[in-house]
Amino acid sequence: MPVPLRSARRQRHFLHPWLVAACLLTPLLGQSAKAQYFSLGKGGSPLEFYDIDYSYLADPAKRTGPLDALHYIGLGGDAYLSLGGEFREQAWAQNNEAYALRTPTRNAYDLQRELVDFYLHIDRHLAIFAQVGRFDSFGKINPSTTDRDYGRLQQGFVELKEPAGPAQVTARIGRQEIALGSARFVWVNDSSNVRTTHDAVRIHSDVQNNVALDFIYSRPVVSQLQAFSDFDTHNGVFGAVYASEALIPNIFHVDEYYFYRRNLGAQYLKLTGNEDRDTLGGRFWGDYGPFKFDTDFAYQFGTFNGAPISAFGTSTRVLYTFERVVWQPGLQFQGSYFSGSGGGKTIGTFSAPFPRPTLLNYIGLNTLENVIEAYPALVLNPTSNFAFRLGPEVLWRASVNDAVYISRATPLTATLSANDKASYIGTNLIATAQWRPVSTVTVFGEYLHQLAGPAITLAGGRPADAGVIQVDFNF
Repeated sequence: MPVPLRSARRQRHFLHPWLVAACLLTPLLGQSAKAQYFSLGKGGSPLEFYDIDYSYLADPAKRTGPLDALHYIGLGGDAYLSLGGEFREQAWAQNNEAYALRTPTRNAYDLQRELVDFYLHIDRHLAIFAQVGRFDSFGKINPSTTDRDYGRLQQGFVELKEPAGPAQVTARIGRQEIALGSARFVWVNDSSNVRTTHDAVRIHSDVQNNVALDFIYSRPVVSQLQAFSDFDTHNGVFGAVYASEALIPNIFHVDEYYFYRRNLGAQYLKLTGNEDRDTLGGRFWGDYGPFKFDTDFAYQFGTFNGAPISAFGTSTRVLYTFERVVWQPGLQFQGSYFSGSGGGKTIGTFSAPFPRPTLLNYIGLNTLENVIEAYPALVLNPTSNFAFRLGPEVLWRASVNDAVYISRATPLTATLSANDKASYIGTNLIATAQWRPVSTVTVFGEYLHQLAGPAITLAGGRPADAGVIQVDFNF
């Protein structure tokens, strides 16, 4: 259960040594699950709870663990109830947060998430899903609504599944989380304590497992600190059409997508205003033996406070794993380009509708605006359920006339000084580890030290350090 606020300081002293010990033991324990390239999904499954079909558990002979009694509660006929949930604990420590260009410069705190899932299958076609959560922050200076919410209907939707010729169509109406494709540009913001959710209509169609199509219209929900007080708090509109096709099944896939985002209170340079931004893009992804690849590219247009938008963004990650070598080493490279404004009237800053800053690093020190990234890394798998990644991430500004951006497209206005026209932001030295002792538990840790470049130091900034240790239990 969440610890009362008055005991937050005591809770911090208890949690940090325990989580540190868990992280240090990760290479030595556990032999059951397979490390999944830092995919940080729900437990051992890459799917969300509502994407898992537990109907097979109607046969008692197929139940293999104590949680199966929660995952299938028969109600007669085809009706059954699935219960699940999540408990996640994070310990964060940051020094010179935001390069010491904003306060506070030091912050050490714990974040706690508790979720309970209810998935009622009325029959094979109709279901109702509800997810209720509480989100607590202990010891953080100036916590935001993405850190703390004393009670929330995180998700609650009606689901209808019907065949339509060769296609299987699923419609979901109500509050729901939305991630699309690689989730680079439309993500649930899982690194924060409170995930992004939408009051939405989503229609998904699968055609013979080779083609998938999504249509989405939503009103993104703005979280509130007070319990169950965000039923009429929205920021703008989001719409999407997303198509994916397996050109060579299990090897080469191509996606095409269009996003529309009306965002109230967007920030670029020293400006704040409302924007209507369209994103047109594509994705190539797949794997061939030990080689994996994933590329997104998108062009954006629209208006911000009446000014035209013209922006471009792309990111590629490739990984080659030496599967027959001890510890199965892998060589990873990630390269990204997200445009910035060039000083004229056109807004050239790329801004994804719901960006995934953990694309760059899980710490989220940098974001997907006005940045060029080169990130080579070594991935090691000492055991089947433990993975380690180490590498330098080098960052530059795409435009020296635009700001360096931090959390959720927030510009560091000090970097817009006439004396600061340097492009080199700095180099992040990153060490990341993930351990999955059993399929329901994930232990994750990351440490980042940034060697600040002149784009930061000329603005009066300093090198930054940050670390996070996370324990996540899903059932």
